Formats: sequence, structure tokens, C-alpha cells
Amino acid sequence: MHVSHSRHFRAAIAAAALTTCVVGFVGPGVASADTTDTAAAGVVAAPVRFHEAGDLFKVLQFPTLPGADSGSADQAQPGAVETAPAPEAAPAPPPPPPPLAVTPDELARIVPGMPAEKIAAYVEPLNAAMTRGGIDNPVRQAAFIAQLAVESDSFRTFEEYASGRAYEGRADLGNTHAGDGERYKGRGAIQITGRHNYESVSAYTGVDFVAQPELLEAPENAFATAAWYWTSRNLNQVADTAGIVRVSELVNGGHHALDRRVRDFQRGLDVLLQP
Repeated sequence: MHVSHSRHFRAAIAAAALTTCVVGFVGPGVASADTTDTAAAGVVAAPVRFHEAGDLFKVLQFPTLPGADSGSADQAQPGAVETAPAPEAAPAPPPPPPPLAVTPDELARIVPGMPAEKIAAYVEPLNAAMTRGGIDNPVRQAAFIAQLAVESDSFRTFEEYASGRAYEGRADLGNTHAGDGERYKGRGAIQITGRHNYESVSAYTGVDFVAQPELLEAPENAFATAAWYWTSRNLNQVADTAGIVRVSELVNGGHHALDRRVRDFQRGLDVLLQP
């Protein structure tokens, strides 16, 4: 008849209890049934201590149960371990807000008299250029638009009205070849001028304005190159800290139309700071 391990174990414990009662005390390592002789010999024996379950089974001549020598008879059997659910991942931080965009209505109020068709065509490349150049607060935007408005005659033209002959031979502009003055006269929203600047802005945009100067007059190029000029001279920081007069000096090289630049800047601030 098959006897389960649990029944076998309970029988072992019962037998151990009975044996302990009968044996009582034992000598050094040997159990004795003759307690009279032990007492007569004056030997006080210590109770048998079983430090391992397997020792008890050996004394009682019971086979050990599986896992009995591992430290505990009721040790948990291997099995599935319940684990706590993984903590939920922290939500990703929200993306930073996009730079403030100038709307068509705002542009019309900042630059009075700007033709409606020009506003519709220019507001998108203007905002793209400001984003690319980090022109991302009302002070910077008002200063940027004020300078472009003066340089481009309220965005009516992206080519200098003068012929450019006055720039001929100007080594400070990089005009070292015959005809460079007229060829590289002011173009774009901020009037990029001189061979040296045309070369630099070509490297920045990847468009060869040296070979094809007239490409600077396309709206997307006109505003992108204005952002290049602005950032190459660190004009964001100048606008933030030094003010519109210093910005004007670094754009124009002097005080040409300074009163208008200041007025356009103040008008731009008034428009862009409205709630």
C-alpha cells in the first residue's frame, strides 16, 4: 500500500515523540533504555538534540523526505513566484511650445502699407527664418522685422535700388574682382552685400549665390539669409540686452533711417505684446 510523504512524515514525528518519552536521557551519542543504570552512575545526560531533520530520520530509521537535508521539512517547493506588477513609466514631459509666430494680421499692423499680396507670400518664410534663427520672443521679433522693413522698403523689394557701382573695389566686402560691386550689391530681406557675404551665405544655405546672385531675391532665400546675417552677428543677444539702436548700427553700419527703425521696433512690440 502506498503511503504518502506527508503521512510518512507525521508517523515519523509521532514515533520520535514516543521514543523520546521512552528513552528519556541518553549518554554521549547513545540512546539507553536502562534509566536506572544511568542514574546510578551519577551521569546527568542531556536530551538528544537533532539539528537537522535528516538526523532524526536516521535515528528512527525512517527514510528522509525530499529536501529534508536542505534545512526545513516544510520548505516551499519550487513553483511560480508571484511578482509585483512593474511600476508604470512616468509620462513623457510635454514638448516645448513652438516659437511665437507672427500672424498675417500682426505683420500688417507692424509694417503699415505693406501690400496684402506680399503679406500672404512672405509671412510663412518670415516665420520659418525666425524659427531657424532662434528669433523667438517679441523683442527679437520686433527688432528683426523693423530692420527688414527698412532695408527692403517695407518688403517691396529684395534688390537694392542703386546699381551697386559704389561698392566696386571694396576689399572690406570681398569685392576684389572687376564688376563685383554691381554683381554683389544688396539683395535679400536684409540686403546681403559684397562677395564675401555672398560666399558665406552660400556655405550656410547650400545655395550657390556667388554664381547666381539673383537667387537671393526669392522669398524663402531672402528671409533665410536674413536669419543667417542676424545670428552670425549675435543680434538676438544684442536685441535682448543692448537695444534697437545698437542692433541698427550692426545691421546698417551707421544710423541710416534710425528714427524709422526705432518707430517700427516700438510698433512691433506693441503689436506682439498684446494678449
